[in-house]
Amino acid sequence: MKKFYAKKNGDFFVFEGDEFAHFNVVRCRIGEKVLCFGENNIDYICEVVSIDKKTAKAKIISEQPNNKNPNKAITMFQGLVKGEKADLIVQKLTELGISNLYFFESEYTIAKDNVNKLDRLAKISKEACKQCGRSVPLNIGSTLKFEQMLNMLGNYDLVLFANEKDTLRNISDLKKYNNIAIIVGSEGGFSDDEINKIVLKKTISFGLGNRILRAETACIAIASVVGYLCDI
Repeated sequence: MKKFYAKKNGDFFVFEGDEFAHFNVVRCRIGEKVLCFGENNIDYICEVVSIDKKTAKAKIISEQPNNKNPNKAITMFQGLVKGEKADLIVQKLTELGISNLYFFESEYTIAKDNVNKLDRLAKISKEACKQCGRSVPLNIGSTLKFEQMLNMLGNYDLVLFANEKDTLRNISDLKKYNNIAIIVGSEGGFSDDEINKIVLKKTISFGLGNRILRAETACIAIASVVGYLCDI
C-alpha cells in the first residue's frame, strides 16, 4: 500500500505540495486505498475520493495502532558533520528507531551549521518513515554548542559516550532504561578537555574497536547496537 504524510482534516487527509507531487508520481487513482501517517501513533487506511490540479483528498475508512514506532526514547547527540553525511545520518537513525537527534559544535568541528537545513532533514526523515513504516518522524533539534549539549545530559537515565580513546566495550545491560542519550563526535573528534568534561558528567565511556570509523559510520553503528540491546 502506498504511504503518505498528508494534512489530516476531520475525516479526510489532504495531499498538497511535495506529497501531492509524490501522489502523482506513484499514480494514485480515485478509489485506491492508501496508508496515511498523521505524525502520531496511528496508521490511517484511506480511500482516494478526489484529485484536482494541485490537491487530492482521501477519506479515512479505518485506523490502527502503529507498531513500528520506537517504544523507548533514544536521543543521539552527533558532532556536526557535512551536508550529505547529515542526510545519511537522519535517514538511518529514522529507520533504526531513534527518537531525537541534536547536532552540536565542538572544538574540532569541521562542518559549518546551516540554519536552513532543518526543513530538508525533516523531509528526509518523513521519507524514511514511509520506507520503514514508523509514523512518527525523527525529532531534529537546532544545532547546539558543546556546553549546551553538556547541560542537557542530566535529562537522561543513561548517557553513552563513544570515546575513541577508550578501550572498554561493555554496554550490554540497557533494557531497564527508557530514556537514553548517545554522544558521537564529528569528523575531527574531541579535544582532551572535551573528553574530560563529558566523562565527568557520569557517562558510560566506551571504545569502538581498533579501526577509526567515519563519524556517520560510528553514529549509525552505535544506534543499531543500542537499539538492538534496548529492543526498541
